[in-house]
Amino acid sequence: MHCISIQIQPEHISNFDQKSFLAHVKMIGRSPEIDDFQEKGKHYLQFNFFTERPYSLWQELTTTLYQNKDYGGIIGPVSIVICENEDSDEECLLLHHFDKNEKIDALK
Repeated sequence: MHCISIQIQPEHISNFDQKSFLAHVKMIGRSPEIDDFQEKGKHYLQFNFFTERPYSLWQELTTTLYQNKDYGGIIGPVSIVICENEDSDEECLLLHHFDKNEKIDALK
């Protein structure tokens, strides 16, 4: 089982429209597990999608969120996306980062 997590950066949470985000992911028939937590004095918001087919799910999320002409400019600059394999000790992959200078991993 893999988990693709979309984390909203702490400095953007107060302006982040969670209802709009959930409406977009609902278009692909997904309901994420939501983690809303404090760590080291910072507030984090994370949406976790569990799947046996991470490549397919990432393609759907990319199309629906990050490549969407209206929503991509909203979600892209405030989030990072990672993919973890919960069944192994493989390193997690960085699929999206708000900082375009970060090296992005390929999901196969």
